[in-house]
Amino acid sequence: MRIACLLIPHLRAETALQRQPELKNRAVVIVDRSARTPVVVDSSPAARRVKAGMTLEQALSMHADPVLLNADERACETLFNQILAALQGVSDRVEGTEPGTAWLRIDGLEQVCGGEERLLGSVLPGCVPDYLNARIGVGDGKFPALVAARLAGDGDALTVPADVRSFLAPHSIDHLPLAAEVKTAMHRFGLHTMGSVAAMQQHHVVDQFGPAGSRARELCQGVDDSPLVPVNVAETVVERAVLPPGADSLQHLLATVETLFARAWSRPQMQGRQAGLAELACILVDAPAWQKTLHFGRGAAGRERASYVMRSQLEMDHPQAPVEELTLTLGRLVATTGLQLDLLPDIRRDCHKRLVEVAQGLQAKTKGRDVLFQVRNVTPWHPVPEMRALQVPVSSSGKGELRPLSRPTSVAVREGPDHQPLALSLGRRWSRVARIEDQWCFDLWWLPQPLARSYYRICSEDGSTVILFRDGHDNCWYRQGPGALV
Repeated sequence: MRIACLLIPHLRAETALQRQPELKNRAVVIVDRSARTPVVVDSSPAARRVKAGMTLEQALSMHADPVLLNADERACETLFNQILAALQGVSDRVEGTEPGTAWLRIDGLEQVCGGEERLLGSVLPGCVPDYLNARIGVGDGKFPALVAARLAGDGDALTVPADVRSFLAPHSIDHLPLAAEVKTAMHRFGLHTMGSVAAMQQHHVVDQFGPAGSRARELCQGVDDSPLVPVNVAETVVERAVLPPGADSLQHLLATVETLFARAWSRPQMQGRQAGLAELACILVDAPAWQKTLHFGRGAAGRERASYVMRSQLEMDHPQAPVEELTLTLGRLVATTGLQLDLLPDIRRDCHKRLVEVAQGLQAKTKGRDVLFQVRNVTPWHPVPEMRALQVPVSSSGKGELRPLSRPTSVAVREGPDHQPLALSLGRRWSRVARIEDQWCFDLWWLPQPLARSYYRICSEDGSTVILFRDGHDNCWYRQGPGALV
């Protein structure tokens, strides 16, 4: 039985670092606080001395100033289920016991994939995002394949040689799937490697360690006949979006949710299908994760109804902290049946459909880049101009993010004694400020990222009107982007 083990050693940590790339070189410790005593479940490469299973106090003794993050088990489970679904596209015999470890039978797949080398080098790694640094081990049994995966380097594959016993012999018994007290007892008897366990007599192992010892001896000799139990991963569609910094209003949230539903239903697997479940998970700023799940009682829901119900629910019950990232998951997918067709054409819908077709045609010529957008007013009253409207791709098949309009750009300004602008750099030349037509300021100190700006609407010597502001935190000057109505 040829088995490939796909191992993601730091699934929880890599998932967290993907969301907060600024912590990539920091010592990050992932903590599970659900129990009475907080326990470490993962750590980043910079915190090598911290091991899973340690208490929080033990982890803090290893590093003076680690970054502590709460474990987001829901996000890890969702990501791992997506990986299992991708692996099921390669083999119909896939088992996933815990997030980060999966086995699949590959006997017979070599001919389909063009050889085992290609299977391990491109097909299986293609099922996992690159940033997770997955490892692959291959052997004739689940345990040898798991040990090979643990010994492989990040992003590499390792195949167990024909002499399995010799391959396992020099490695620690800590690889064995035994209770901690059994492994501790083996270490006390001087059995530190799997070779020393394999060399013992059967009755001696049973006398000292019971049935667990007998099983350990078989595994150390390279004998593992445990069956692979395929999992049944429910098909889901997942879409994510990151909100721009400062987009903390309910209107921003609703606009993003509507965009996520449009993206989800543009997926090929959603054509002619409905969803019986919609789940929205939010990562909040300085607050616990928040989620809302909708079960559509009367069968399944199409895009319009599902989006409308979710947005209506959010208007009554929404996160009480700024949202950093949204994840929409559609589940219980069923085929569309019994829909009544419209007798009269919907002109607006037909016009939008043609715009989408044009946008998709442009994407094909720009290698998937979105070039056609629509503007959605979300908070016209917001004091920050770039927070008043969002730029949303017309075609939901692309991956273009929601972007604020009128984003400011850095500009060089010569100041007066009271920090008023005297001249600014326009292109390669300096232009004198002829007059200041208007000025105002605000200080949004309560935001997660406080904003303090002093605005000036100036008229330059060439007659053009420019809107500038001086940031009260970095003391730098910026030019407000085009389209700002301030």
